[in-house]
Amino acid sequence: MQSKTYLKLLFLGLFLMIGSAIGYANYFSQHYPLPITDRISLDAKLKFVREHIDVDKVDTMIVGSSIGLNNILGSVLQEASTKIHSVINMSVYEATTLQAEQLTHLSDTFPNLKRIIYSAQYSDFPHARKYEDFDTKKLIKYMRNELNFAKSWLVFFRACRNIKFCMERQRAWEGKHQQRNRFEYLGFDSSGSVPLHIYGDDIIGHRWRSPQPGVMHSQSFAAVARMADRANKKNIKFYLAHQPYRKGLYETNKEVRNAIAYFDKKVGEVFTMVDGKLIVLQEEGLGDEYFADRTHLNDKGSTILSKVIAKFIDDAEK
Repeated sequence: MQSKTYLKLLFLGLFLMIGSAIGYANYFSQHYPLPITDRISLDAKLKFVREHIDVDKVDTMIVGSSIGLNNILGSVLQEASTKIHSVINMSVYEATTLQAEQLTHLSDTFPNLKRIIYSAQYSDFPHARKYEDFDTKKLIKYMRNELNFAKSWLVFFRACRNIKFCMERQRAWEGKHQQRNRFEYLGFDSSGSVPLHIYGDDIIGHRWRSPQPGVMHSQSFAAVARMADRANKKNIKFYLAHQPYRKGLYETNKEVRNAIAYFDKKVGEVFTMVDGKLIVLQEEGLGDEYFADRTHLNDKGSTILSKVIAKFIDDAEK
């Protein structure tokens, strides 16, 4: 009798533990990005697309690092352009050029895509890192809600098998990624872009004053060529928006000017071989008041340059 009672209590305890874990995981999946990849900003974007974007209407995709996520506002592009009607910003924090190339492979999520905008700065080009375990087909089906029940449950189970990790991500999401005056902010506009509200005391000194070294990897430019070539083969127009450097640093630092000139030269060479258009934004001459640091625009700056990009595309596609 005692052993039967013990077993009943044991199984009841296990049932409650498993039930609580599943209940928390379900709550987590509804309110926070499931850890499907190793990048929270990518996980958040996958969830955003799955829940908020009509994938069949998207005609324009933005890719890049935070230089894409923060510096181009898809919502402004839609309002300012006569050609652009529905934008998704698939940029991911700290994405290298080869990782941005992987992101362009997610374009198959959007069957009516007409153009890709790669938003970049030379600081994105030093490394040849790629995402590991980047399952393009699975991610596309996840965003399009096309996984069957078994595969959906498998994604859910794998993402939530480490409850401690999910709890840590929940705390980080609230304290780190929902503050619009922090560079880690992940408050998306209607297109998945992230306008930064960083001014005054919120500006980080070393990010404002210190330029990045002008190191660029040859594989990064090769990746640009492959991105443009793949887009062309799918009848998708390819643009590279070369984002500006903070005016004060650009004008006083010869190394920055040389790096930017070299970047434009190399991209220009790529586009003589593969069809693509370079949008040079340094010449717009935005003052320092439009920057959150040396390369990231604040919400005022990104609004202005998004309108410039919209006009460039309208003119190019007349």
